[in-house]
Amino acid sequence: MMKFDELAATKSLRLLFGPGKGNHTSFTLSSNALLACAASFLLGAGSAQAALVENLTIGNPRALALGNAVTADPPGVDSIHFNPAGLARVEGREGLFKLTAAYFNFKAEFGSYHPDAQAEIDKWALGETDPVENSVSETDEIMVKVPFVEGRTEWPLPMIIVPTGGAAFRPEGKEYTLGTAAFAPMAAGYVRDDDDPGSFMGKEMALTRITYFSPTIGFKLNDEWSVGMGVHFSYQGVSAYTDLRVQHLLLGVINTALDALEEGTDCLGGAFTFCSASVSPFEQSVTLEVDVETPLSTTAAFGALWEPTPWFTWGFVYQTETTNRMKGSYRMTYSDDWQAVFGTINEELGGLSSFLGLPTGLAEQSGDARIDLKTPSHFATGISVKVLPDWKVNIDAKWTDWAVWEGLKIEYDQVQEFSAVAAVLAPEYATPDTLIIPRHYASVWNWAFGVEHQYNDYIALRFGYEPRKSSIPDDKQDVLLPIGDADLLSVGVGIEWQKNSHIDLAIGYYHAQADIPAGSSTNANSMDPYNNILYNPYSGMDIETEATAYLFESSFTWQF
Repeated sequence: MMKFDELAATKSLRLLFGPGKGNHTSFTLSSNALLACAASFLLGAGSAQAALVENLTIGNPRALALGNAVTADPPGVDSIHFNPAGLARVEGREGLFKLTAAYFNFKAEFGSYHPDAQAEIDKWALGETDPVENSVSETDEIMVKVPFVEGRTEWPLPMIIVPTGGAAFRPEGKEYTLGTAAFAPMAAGYVRDDDDPGSFMGKEMALTRITYFSPTIGFKLNDEWSVGMGVHFSYQGVSAYTDLRVQHLLLGVINTALDALEEGTDCLGGAFTFCSASVSPFEQSVTLEVDVETPLSTTAAFGALWEPTPWFTWGFVYQTETTNRMKGSYRMTYSDDWQAVFGTINEELGGLSSFLGLPTGLAEQSGDARIDLKTPSHFATGISVKVLPDWKVNIDAKWTDWAVWEGLKIEYDQVQEFSAVAAVLAPEYATPDTLIIPRHYASVWNWAFGVEHQYNDYIALRFGYEPRKSSIPDDKQDVLLPIGDADLLSVGVGIEWQKNSHIDLAIGYYHAQADIPAGSSTNANSMDPYNNILYNPYSGMDIETEATAYLFESSFTWQF
């Protein structure tokens, strides 16, 4: 690895500020990093609805109890989501009411700096220390995005509670069943305290995706084959608020023309007063707030079931990709130090400042924003086998196409201070009013396993295990959504309450963790100033993340 001072001597484009008020120090500023941080935070937030937490808030206790291995054994009305061919199994008229309660805890432990990073800090910090180093971020406070309500709403309870349901109808003498259901592919969010070290990657975040109408039909073709298809109409919303700080180990943004003006002198010969100003790399420089949503996001689902014998079933489901065209607002608020530094630069350099594309020291920028965020396609196939008369085993293999997230695009209604500079430094990722943030997620296969024991005529016991390989590669892990490889363990029970009514209950435990050594992630702590254009507020610092969830799901099914 190249030393940081070697990087600075070669490619770094630097603007050096001498010690100023508060003993703030010199720093290397990334020009597109500040704009990138805004879009990266916002779009990273959108990624939470994903291969990372899929099926956790659908709310079907039978599916949860079987580790979500139900592609060949779909659960009644909720076959609409898991495999629409299963709807053909519903007889007569059937109603479904579900209640889901979920508790989430997100934790990040920040370690020490890499020796090369510490050497650079020692070079410029002049005794200033990072309060994030060797600290812990943790939150279990819930924030939600309520559809068509501006901003975010703090949830008053320790658990998020989501009621959903649906209904299906099979006309007498027909070989098809019609149905619709409401469910929540994503309903989650969190709030971090003002002094939480994770607040530089999400102080408040709320994500909501609700499928409110899903007309679906299941056909029974013959004694062995059933097929199904449906269209899902959903609401998608993202609302977020965060503090941003200027990372001190990235590629600088101010054009080398500043150094070329009087190379080798003390801050251009001391000709400008901005040389005594400063912005700390350890404190908040910009606050970003964004709120976007769309009332209509449409996907389709197709499935099939093959039942050649009473003891074996095979099934598959395919859910299509869609682009969520979300619109809303954004606001960037700049700190007093930021305004003082760049306001002075703009005043003293005059036209040269505009020519170099430098920030002008505005107090605030706000306006309309648009994000086209993809929900990737999903495929699952599985088998359900009765190994004994009272024992059934389900096995699924699942794939979600998160590789479509090579880059995410944000569009502003006006030219941004930083976007012009970003367009010069990285034209493949930016124009004066747009920015594309590379994500480079992965499409991965996951297994799921479920076991059901029919204890007697009235009670079924269920057990599930789902090892969930994260679609976020190791070099893209961050603190915004601390979801590494995870395990989901579950148990449940089905009770035949009375004739034509059924109760299902399930409890699930979800645990994910990731180790992010210093310099390993371009989304959190990269030390590469050449190829890293994302926001990295913890550059050069070791990070370990952990996410824990407890799920409590219940449903009541009845014939009417």
